[in-house]
Amino acid sequence: MKRRVRGAWLSLAFAATSLVGCATEPTEPRVDGDGPGADVLLGDSDLVAIPRTPSAEQVAARTRRGLRSNGSGEFYLAIRRSALQERWFWSTYLEQLQPYGPSPGTLGTRVVRFREHDGKLFVFDADDRRATSDVFEPDLIIDAFEIIQGGWFSALPGSGSYVLIDPAAGQNRFGALADWWAEGAAPVKLETELSFVEDFKSWSDGASFAHVFAAYADRPIGTPFDPDINEFRVGATTRVTLRRYAETPGYTRTPNPGVPHYFASDPLNFDNPSVQQYAVKWAIRPGMQPIKWKIGREILDVQSDPALGGADLYGAIERGIESWNDAFGFPVFTAELAGPNDRFGDDHHNFVIVDPDPSLGYAYADWRTNPNTHEVRGASVYLSSAFFTPFPDDLAAEAPLAHPPAPHARRPRLTWQDQRQEPLCVRYADERRAPTGPAQLTGAQKLELYVQEVVAHEIGHTLGLRHNFKGSLVPPTSSVMEYNLADVSFVQPHPGPYDIDAIRYLYDLSPSLPWQPFCTDDHTTTDPNCVRFDVPSTAPLVDYQIPQYQFLMTWFLEGWLPPDLVELYFTYYGLELMGYARAGAPGEAQAAWTTILDGVRAPIDPAVLAALPSYGPAADAITAFWFRELVQPRGEIAMAITNPSVIAHLAADGRGAIENADGVRSYATRRIVVDALKSMQHVEAYVALVDARTALTAQLGALGATDQVLTRDLIARIDAAISPYFE
Repeated sequence: MKRRVRGAWLSLAFAATSLVGCATEPTEPRVDGDGPGADVLLGDSDLVAIPRTPSAEQVAARTRRGLRSNGSGEFYLAIRRSALQERWFWSTYLEQLQPYGPSPGTLGTRVVRFREHDGKLFVFDADDRRATSDVFEPDLIIDAFEIIQGGWFSALPGSGSYVLIDPAAGQNRFGALADWWAEGAAPVKLETELSFVEDFKSWSDGASFAHVFAAYADRPIGTPFDPDINEFRVGATTRVTLRRYAETPGYTRTPNPGVPHYFASDPLNFDNPSVQQYAVKWAIRPGMQPIKWKIGREILDVQSDPALGGADLYGAIERGIESWNDAFGFPVFTAELAGPNDRFGDDHHNFVIVDPDPSLGYAYADWRTNPNTHEVRGASVYLSSAFFTPFPDDLAAEAPLAHPPAPHARRPRLTWQDQRQEPLCVRYADERRAPTGPAQLTGAQKLELYVQEVVAHEIGHTLGLRHNFKGSLVPPTSSVMEYNLADVSFVQPHPGPYDIDAIRYLYDLSPSLPWQPFCTDDHTTTDPNCVRFDVPSTAPLVDYQIPQYQFLMTWFLEGWLPPDLVELYFTYYGLELMGYARAGAPGEAQAAWTTILDGVRAPIDPAVLAALPSYGPAADAITAFWFRELVQPRGEIAMAITNPSVIAHLAADGRGAIENADGVRSYATRRIVVDALKSMQHVEAYVALVDARTALTAQLGALGATDQVLTRDLIARIDAAISPYFE
């Protein structure tokens, strides 16, 4: 029979009653054998919290490190000996990370057993994926706690059935990464300085508590954007949960279909990579009780801002969550406002975390999974209030191209037990681009639809769907898993045809994979039509990329923007065009390169240069940008250009820039072009360099002294490039 687990708080007399006591060591309860709560260990609880009070010195040390108690009470943890060999979920959720701001999310889930030995309580990994035989004996120790021996505890009736530990005194195997996007980087080990636990909560199948700690590293773990930030130290609050291991009855695994529509599990056996992988999903089936999502209460204060025009943001989030019910054809999710005592870090809750501070500016999805079965056990969505920026009521209130946003700051993240916080998606609010929207919608209605679409997107990730960046190829969109622009969310803020087909296959409601166009993050480096942000179109190069680029070129050539902003704007708005030149179909590649230098390739008409003083400097900056991109690719598609027609035109354009017949190319730009033609390693680029050298040599006699010196330097650069040319 399963034991009920409850938080049993021992109510005895303390040597110190306030948080800041006078003792130099933690104060244990005094036991007189029959005081209030003395029978707490005689119940049926497997986990029992035994209160403790910190000393004044401990409180002062914590204060110096910025650690604060919420006053909920610190404790020791008593674990029933007969439960030690049962399997437990041991999970850790990051709630606060200072001084870098909020980054809530699951740090990991372990399946564990406990074993008492030689005065210690050892924690063993009981993950099925590590099994080496049908008879499993855990042999991987992942943590250990000193067992507290004391007469005060031994005097409690029933204490012989329990072991007592300080849950803050384990190995504290935390690490840090300098950035969320530091893929493959080894974490920096953190040494814990101070640590305590508080806020014990009991559940029907386990318990949870807050673990507050300060730690330091021997090398920097972040970028000091603020001079007050200490790069070597962090303070954190995590929510730790112990729940009895369980698998949902009726849950069936879906083999990974071999296409990247879904998040795939690790192989079942670490030593055998050929073992079948599975798609990660919830235990959703017809007739189920709908899964409950909590919406952070902060949304009530946010939506009360008069600047939002009365937008019902709570309702928008609720609709974003529950819009997936139509995709399944039966209720799977229901949403409600979080209660005052609900914690988003608790393992038992699915939570939309609303951050009133807009400074982080992003949203992301996160989940908790069973390592053995790949079942989603719970999830959360972080939503910055930057997404709640008001939309205008009128159509012309925003320019067609907004100023590119500043580069996104690095965000340090924690690791725990060698597991990393891995957001399923990080979506920035500043990437909604310039919206217009139907004339009949007010700004508040636009905001509601936009928020609904963002939430539906993130909830889709928690259901197991990856991005589909080709949703825009089926206008207005076939997928809410696309990074749809705000205009699209106004007309389709809910799952689209692709999403419905993908969900129905994943959850065994249909035998067929979706047929709609699909690509995901893995394809953005090889497929120019796999673009994160573009407008709905069946031909995005012609309908979107080329017109946008030509419009931007006009701004620079006509002097609306200065040449020194070419780098900023073209990096943000133009690199997809180079992706087509590198990897597009033959017609796409040729059209892309022709557009890239259209109007600025040498020689430029003298009449045009005379009419617009801004034209020459802009043409020089644009030429430098694109030829530098050939040498140092910054776009996602960085492969070499192989299209013969593009190579021929590129070589001719490079030669024209080096020879500078129109007189607008700076020597710095011409040196960049030489390096670009060298990097191509193609005979036509080699010939262009040889011919340009001949032309420059012939020009020397007609040049002034300074130009002669700089031209000779340019010729020397060409000599170095062609002698030898092929590497």
